[in-house]
Amino acid sequence: MFVMLQAEDSATTLITLISVSVVLLLIIWFLSKAIVIVHVAEGVVIERLGSFRRTLKPGFNLINPILDEKRLFSWRKTFIDINKRVREESCNLYRVDCREALFNFIPQEVYTRDTIQLEVNALMYYRIVDVKKAMYGVDDLHMAVGNVAQAEIKMLFGSMTFTEALSAQDRINEYLVPKFNKEFSAWGVVANRVEILDYKPSESVVRQLKLQMLAERNRRAEFIVAEGKKSAMRLQSEGTRVERYQMGIAEQESTRRISEGQAQAKVLIAQAESKSLNMVQEAIKADGASQSEYLITEKYLNLYDKVLGSSKSTGQKHIYLPYAAEQIMGLVSTLPKTYGSVNALKKVQQNRAGARGGDDFDELN
Repeated sequence: MFVMLQAEDSATTLITLISVSVVLLLIIWFLSKAIVIVHVAEGVVIERLGSFRRTLKPGFNLINPILDEKRLFSWRKTFIDINKRVREESCNLYRVDCREALFNFIPQEVYTRDTIQLEVNALMYYRIVDVKKAMYGVDDLHMAVGNVAQAEIKMLFGSMTFTEALSAQDRINEYLVPKFNKEFSAWGVVANRVEILDYKPSESVVRQLKLQMLAERNRRAEFIVAEGKKSAMRLQSEGTRVERYQMGIAEQESTRRISEGQAQAKVLIAQAESKSLNMVQEAIKADGASQSEYLITEKYLNLYDKVLGSSKSTGQKHIYLPYAAEQIMGLVSTLPKTYGSVNALKKVQQNRAGARGGDDFDELN
């Protein structure tokens, strides 16, 4: 009897332990379903019986695990691994990451305005700001964002030339970011900036670009040579102009100095003639003669020299005077009395010759 009672107590205790364990497991399961810890920059959408209930805020949250359920979010996440390669993975999570993330667009072929074919690989930095719109605003958020972005990128490159596209990063951000935000606002996504990762022209375009580059280099080389020749000609012309200008100044200075010398020489000659005339005048006054008689005598001596010649001439010359020449002979006979002896007359003429430049007078016979 005692053994039976002991066996019944053991069975009761075992049943009690099992019941307590089941209750504890149910409580733990209920609490694990009811308690939701949301981290910062995360969003969790709660549905009750298939309809939107609320979006949980960061921190400690309680839900009804029987009626409420967490909505799963399908997304293909793009990231750069440790090898600096862009990778993509699909995920189905109820926690929506609201931090800034990287969206890698599929490389696409575009044509520029000058019909250059390019393969463009673009990156977009985005952030989910409204988890509810991201869940319910579109069926496939990743596909919708990719298609809209590719269409806008193709339209943008179609409005630019190839040269403009190579340096149009600022223009791309100014144009695409507002367009993306306008299209993505209904989906709860905000684009922060767009980066062009790579441009890949086609092989034919690459060959043409190489030929264009060589032609451009040749053009620049010819341009530099032409500029050098033009500069050399300009410098040579400038040198010639300066040389002519200096030569003109030198000739002008030489002419000025010659003129000044001639003027000074004339002044000195005039001063010498004035001094000679004064001496002659004083000699005439000393002999008691007049200037008129002196000038007549000088003319007569010049005539005598021209007609009869100097003492160096060997031929004989004759002067025929008219019959009535007594007046002239009387005038000539009075010349020694007026001017003195022949030596005195020669001395006066030598003084005048020295004043006029030192010309030698012929000796009088």
